[in-house]
Amino acid sequence: MKAPAKQITTQFFLISSYLAGMIAVRGLGYQDFLYLTPFNLLLTLGLLVWNHEPRSSGLWQFMLLAYLTGYFIEVAGVGTGAIFGVYTYGEVLGWKLWGAPLLIGVNWVLVVYIGNEVLNRWLGDRPLIARAALGALIPVALDWLIEPVAIQYGMWQWEAGTPPLQNYLAWYAVSLFLSGAYQTWIGGALRNQAAPLILVLQILFFIILRV
Repeated sequence: MKAPAKQITTQFFLISSYLAGMIAVRGLGYQDFLYLTPFNLLLTLGLLVWNHEPRSSGLWQFMLLAYLTGYFIEVAGVGTGAIFGVYTYGEVLGWKLWGAPLLIGVNWVLVVYIGNEVLNRWLGDRPLIARAALGALIPVALDWLIEPVAIQYGMWQWEAGTPPLQNYLAWYAVSLFLSGAYQTWIGGALRNQAAPLILVLQILFFIILRV
């Protein structure tokens, strides 16, 4: 498929899926639409990978590391309350194993990838440590944006009602580790056309649901 056709197809499916969610949940009040979140995560990841060229071994190494790290840190977080704080997951994000949704690792892959890819468009010539340190801030900012929506719609709940500072510090630490892996294995030259659109759509989606 030619590049313009790929971009148009990607834009169509991404915009359609996020727009449908905004209209259904916020516009029409169909909160059960959020149970389709796992399908949206998988669609978004599939389109992101489709637009990653060339698909080198570094991509698969990063995705595997980010998924396993993200998932098992959530398992430990839910099980102990010592990493992010005391919280539990609801049913919106799909099947759970050991207290954490299986697809939460996909979310970690997405937010770290798009954060670093978009950041590299401005800082691609900076030292790796600087790119990783700044790239880790975007997943943390997204988590801050998502938290009130996730709590309101039952994605997860905090024992204290709201996330503690500890949550954001842990998010930054994990994101920094994964951002370092991204910058090492994938680097600063990549221009994935889907990444900026995904970031913008996620920001718009959660801002609209927060209003």
